[in-house]
Amino acid sequence: MPIAWFNGQFIDDDAPAVALRDTGLLHAAGVFTTMRARAGRVFRLTHHLARLRASSEALFVPLKYSDAELASAIDEVLTRNNLADARLRLTVTRGQSTQDPLHGTHLTPNCFLTATDLQPYPATYYAQGLTVLLNDEQKLNPYDMQAGHKTLDYFSRLAALREAVRRGAGESLWFNVHNYLQCACVANVLVVKDRTLITPPTPEELRDPDVAAACPYPRSNVLPGITRGAVLELARRDNLAVRVAALNVNDLLAADEVFLTNSIMQVMPVGRIEKHAVGQEVPGPVTQRVMDLYQEELNEGDGR
Repeated sequence: MPIAWFNGQFIDDDAPAVALRDTGLLHAAGVFTTMRARAGRVFRLTHHLARLRASSEALFVPLKYSDAELASAIDEVLTRNNLADARLRLTVTRGQSTQDPLHGTHLTPNCFLTATDLQPYPATYYAQGLTVLLNDEQKLNPYDMQAGHKTLDYFSRLAALREAVRRGAGESLWFNVHNYLQCACVANVLVVKDRTLITPPTPEELRDPDVAAACPYPRSNVLPGITRGAVLELARRDNLAVRVAALNVNDLLAADEVFLTNSIMQVMPVGRIEKHAVGQEVPGPVTQRVMDLYQEELNEGDGR
């Protein structure tokens, strides 16, 4: 029986734990992060926890455990489940809400961690590139307070991903209400044009006056992905040209290379945007270099 960590205790993964009145269940009031463990270590764990804590504070989701306690729980869950290469999810909900006559609303938050065997994407995807769709029916609202945070409200994204799979693709690309590219359903998007790596800005990056001045929209839905951040850092260290800038559909279709990033897929080349071929429909030279740099970083670091 898989073992999970729930509010400081280790329990059976399928044991009932969350109250029926938990606001995470009723209102999707919560945040999470998905992590990938390799050889028993989570790559850039401190970055995952920092992002989770920042979102918790921004969205009034109490996170009462320290980073050290969460890191210890991750190690123990991997050990108890005898997992080395794993997919982990750390979730925080606002918990049950009760009314205190003296102090107003009182929350009893929940924090839990699950781990499963890693089911990697097929090797052919990395060799031939993924096919992605353009999501024309739904637009992201950058003025929503949840924009740029990884919240429990994922139904729209999963519905779009399901439609992409139904149509023979592996992902779907999202645009904001101003029709500028933001992300995929569960990944960040980066393009290469004239050997320059370009990606849409996150809310934090839009606070840079130079980025903001060149961006035609004032707010962003782009999640500050952990893998995205690592890729940008590694690219700059390798003297690859990097630019954070707005991208429209014409920029996307004119790109020499396109790839996606998240903690599970890592660096995923895109070979086709619907029927439009991207480059030679195989990983381009910059994408391949980024893939190599990322793997080197995984091999050299201890994951923290």
